[in-house]
Amino acid sequence: MRKPRAKRAKESARMKLDRRKLLTGLAATAAGLAGSKLLTKTALAAEEKRAPAQPIDPSYEVLEVGPGKRFTTLTDAGVFMNSDRRWNNNYAGPQKVARMGFRVIVSPGPPGYYVNDSGSHSRRWKGQVLGWPPYEWNLWGPVIIEGEPGKPPPVLETDGAGDGVLYYQTGLFATGSLDATFRRLIFKGFRRDDGQGNYAAVRLGQETPLIPMNSHVLFEDCEISNCDNGIMGGAVGQSLTLRRCHFHDNGNETGRVHNVYFSAGDTLTVEDTLSTRCAIVHLRKSRAATTIIRNTRLLGNGGYESACLDVPDAGVLDIDGLVCEKSPNTDASWIIHYAGENQDKGNGVPFHIPSSIKIRDLTMIAPPSVARHPGWPILGFANRSGAGEEESGKGSYLVKPDAQNVKAFGLTNANAGLPFAPLASKPALDLTSPVRI
Repeated sequence: MRKPRAKRAKESARMKLDRRKLLTGLAATAAGLAGSKLLTKTALAAEEKRAPAQPIDPSYEVLEVGPGKRFTTLTDAGVFMNSDRRWNNNYAGPQKVARMGFRVIVSPGPPGYYVNDSGSHSRRWKGQVLGWPPYEWNLWGPVIIEGEPGKPPPVLETDGAGDGVLYYQTGLFATGSLDATFRRLIFKGFRRDDGQGNYAAVRLGQETPLIPMNSHVLFEDCEISNCDNGIMGGAVGQSLTLRRCHFHDNGNETGRVHNVYFSAGDTLTVEDTLSTRCAIVHLRKSRAATTIIRNTRLLGNGGYESACLDVPDAGVLDIDGLVCEKSPNTDASWIIHYAGENQDKGNGVPFHIPSSIKIRDLTMIAPPSVARHPGWPILGFANRSGAGEEESGKGSYLVKPDAQNVKAFGLTNANAGLPFAPLASKPALDLTSPVRI
């Protein structure tokens, strides 16, 4: 039985009023929530800026590169990594970037396959920009880049010079605030054509915006040659490990580039590595707070290197198994140089505290004289930590070496710098590459 018209109208009006109250209440609630920390755009943006120091359990997306693979070139894979649904040129936000890892497996190709394959603007693409957003191998997030297991290592190279190949970047790869691993790779030819460059196969320590530097970079079973620098850079909060690597024939006449230069950082660890033949500069240079060397060979081998090992800002130096051989055409007096390069006024690099020297197995091999500079003396272990603040920096002090099992050829008690056992003849040099494939 239908209700009277007047009663139905009254109930309809009440329902409309209740609905308005409900909607008003929901709107008020939504407005209150929108003003809360969880829902405002400002708060979300602020939350997004607070990236973790390291990726939390990153899931590494596998990208296969090479002939017949999903990505036929390295640049294709890089453009994908940098696409708007991935790193998006780091605009994806630090929370997303820090957790988005890639494992790039690079298969070998025929000779020259990866020549000048270095980014969107490389002259390999003949004036075209490959991909969007363009990519120049800034490694915004965590990465593993490795040669395909069980295959010959891929050769990542230029056609002789990096001009127009390294377009914006100064290395084929540039690491950021997060972890990076390079394994079973050959790098060749990342140098400037005029011989005055500062390019590198890999550039370290360029902090990713809004992500604190907390990075471990590992090179394992890699060979790097004919570059201005093999590896260059570094930053506080970053550590570098070189394991079973071969560096040779890097450097140029400027004296500002090296086979390996870790220009700042927490710890440099060198294991089972050979560094040989570089121009003017050091076979290994470290400004790290801690430098650890195990079973390694730093051999001039007829080049014209400066020091075999340069640790100019002191710090913890821990050697157990090192052979250093200085070439007659060397461009420096010392085989190993420790402290004595005061950078306080120049770039604020300090004398590291704490500093210590521990040596358990070291062989130093000196030439009869410095052929390029006949009046220069030959020095074995040049410890300049006690030379005073003017030479070694503020807070510097004499660091007394704890050295055992030191052997030397061509040095005397007057110039060895460490207690040593003399060798009757020059030992044969082991130039075998330590790289395992």
